[in-house]
Amino acid sequence: AAAAEATDIAALVAASDGLTPADIEYAARRASQEALARAVDVPAEWDPLDPADLLRLAERARKSDKQINRLARERSLQSRAAAE
Repeated sequence: AAAAEATDIAALVAASDGLTPADIEYAARRASQEALARAVDVPAEWDPLDPADLLRLAERARKSDKQINRLARERSLQSRAAAE
């Protein structure tokens, strides 16, 4: 409940702009995994889900998408060049 109250919905919406549903699902899953890892490592200081995790992982997903698109474009150009 505390994490939900501390979540800045507008910031999450802005951070997820342009992401696919799969990207958002990945970021949410990773954020929950990292929260669990913190709980296992430091149970006395457990924070169930830090909203900053969601924002950080949404940005990571955006960067991954950009890298995938760049590599796909490069491979397409290489394939065209090889076919010529």
